[in-house]
Amino acid sequence: MLITILLIATVAAVVGFGVALAVRSKKEFAEQNQIVPGVTSKAPASWAGAHSREAKLHRRLGDAVKGAHQNPRFVELGLSEQMKSIEAEALAIDERLVAAAALPVSHRTAAIDALEANVVELESTIADMVTGVTVADTKELLQEAVSAADIRLQALAQARAEIEQVDRKAAGLIDPEPGTGTSSS
Repeated sequence: MLITILLIATVAAVVGFGVALAVRSKKEFAEQNQIVPGVTSKAPASWAGAHSREAKLHRRLGDAVKGAHQNPRFVELGLSEQMKSIEAEALAIDERLVAAAALPVSHRTAAIDALEANVVELESTIADMVTGVTVADTKELLQEAVSAADIRLQALAQARAEIEQVDRKAAGLIDPEPGTGTSSS
């Protein structure tokens, strides 16, 4: 009788441990696929371990944003507005990666190439913000570094907006500019 109770308790403990481990692993897997902590990505869960270019770029975006979040310098230097811009750009690039991955192979490479340049630029912007200026530097140098980062983030956003507009025109979602369409005379 005692052996049966111990056996049942042991089995229950092992099953409970297995369930807890599975739940924890699933949560970590889902968090690993996020670009911005706490914001669900539209990227497929398979990208967490895939070797495709778009999956690797997705993970690089996540690593860059998470690295910026974990860096105390962003808080020390008062760069919360820049962090919001970084997050917004990373999410927008990630959304474009998901869309590009769905393109036919003949168009996918060119779309991924353009997005890879955006990922590299975002990573460089974050690195420059982290390494460029220290709290001990003058306020003027800090403002210059932040301004340079803001300019790069705005350029990224503008480039992304232009690409999205071209995509919308190509999909016929907006009218072509006056004088570019066919005319019937």
